[in-house]
Amino acid sequence: MVNREQLLAESRQEMYDSLPKIAVGIAIAFLIWLFGVLIFLPLANMLGDPFLFGLIGLGSLISAIILIALVLVIFGIFKEVLDVTDALAGYAAAAYSRVETPDEKVERYQRAFRGIAYVLLAVIAFLFFLPFIAGIIPVLAGIVLVILVIWAILVLFRTGRLFSGEIERWAANFSRQVESQRQEMALKEQQAEENNE
Repeated sequence: MVNREQLLAESRQEMYDSLPKIAVGIAIAFLIWLFGVLIFLPLANMLGDPFLFGLIGLGSLISAIILIALVLVIFGIFKEVLDVTDALAGYAAAAYSRVETPDEKVERYQRAFRGIAYVLLAVIAFLFFLPFIAGIIPVLAGIVLVILVIWAILVLFRTGRLFSGEIERWAANFSRQVESQRQEMALKEQQAEENNE
């Protein structure tokens, strides 16, 4: 069992530690992407996209270099993203607990939030990588997109299954509240009718 206050404190500390590192990593990736798309690739195309050493076009080479740089930056912030998802899971587990939180609940929330984070990170990475993948081999971008969509659906389905118990409990509580409010309103209407008679 994990103490609620301890879980909140650890989660808060992890957020304070990891979010600035993620922000710096994303800013670096964005600057690399921005310079690549707006300056370096247009320059390579302006030069007529000559073949270097008769093997590869300049535009494809520049795209590959920028793609590798972006991959390195994204992998650099990957651990911090996992830490933030664990912290979010800690917050979520603590929100639904009184004093003690079962370890398996915290672990289930961590897996679910990690699944969501994986999908978000993969989509953002794909959007960053898209101009450069298409600059190397255009058809590869489409193949990667199809694989990304299939993988994201599987991960999100699995994540939904992890939350299904909580969602079912929430839906049952919500329907009980709605039903009790409906019964109270019906009782008030019946009393009002009796008073009018």
